[in-house]
Amino acid sequence: MSRMNRLVPFAAILIALSISVSMYMPPRDAAARAVPQSTSPTLVFSVSEESGTYNLDAVVAINGKRLSAPFSEDKEAQQDAFAKKFFAAGNKYRLTFGGGDAGSVTLKGWSRGCNSVHAEASGSTSVTLGGQVKALAINSELIGKRTPARRAPSAAERDAVLALVKKIYTEHGVTSALFRSLGVTNLAATDLDGDGVFEMIGSFTLAARNKFQRDLFLIAKPQGAAMRADFVKFQAYQPPAEGFLSSIDFLDQLDLDGDGVGEVFAVTGGFDAYGYVIYKKSAGRWRQVYSGVGDAC
Repeated sequence: MSRMNRLVPFAAILIALSISVSMYMPPRDAAARAVPQSTSPTLVFSVSEESGTYNLDAVVAINGKRLSAPFSEDKEAQQDAFAKKFFAAGNKYRLTFGGGDAGSVTLKGWSRGCNSVHAEASGSTSVTLGGQVKALAINSELIGKRTPARRAPSAAERDAVLALVKKIYTEHGVTSALFRSLGVTNLAATDLDGDGVFEMIGSFTLAARNKFQRDLFLIAKPQGAAMRADFVKFQAYQPPAEGFLSSIDFLDQLDLDGDGVGEVFAVTGGFDAYGYVIYKKSAGRWRQVYSGVGDAC
């Protein structure tokens, strides 16, 4: 199985395993195949596609009001038990994209990575996945029931976002001469709060000649013909000689707590590793409420 993009510094990954955050009231039942909700948590999986095969990672387990790691990174027996139950061939999970129903995935089996387990599946969906375009899967019938709202940005939206991105980089001391090195690794339009206005979520990279890296993860909202920043995560660092980056890339969004605003899922990079983070908007501000391991070698 192909591994997802490598991400999250290894030390941070070890810390992330213990993180769980109160977020929402739990759903009353779920639709995990042959597994009653009373005996299993609500699970959210990342879904990527390559050459017709759908690849799944377990991102987060929702237990009551807690978000927690689905299993421990350093306990293979626990990982095996999880995989045998939730990654068993024939298990079927709902696929969500842009916060709503987008089909389903049916598992074929699982395999072991460096320090985690991963699953392969077939998919039934009209959504085209691949590269940075990824989705989520869930074992609950109660969340992700809105109409999917995610698309590529229009040319005008993209231009407005790039104007904002250059403004943010300039505020962090980047000269216009470096803008020729600016790269867009991921940019999506998605309606996070169901108001019919699509927010823009993007990931951007800029490397100087000495390979000094400046990464930006951005959530932006339309403001007339322009865009305004709703959340900015800017990172400036010198990558290791191996070239591993600590960039943050949009995965998808899903309203976990029923408050009407989708939580934003992202993939984070690091030294020969990757992980997942979840951002939530509360009292008008975005904050990180969860981080967990994808895999680490």
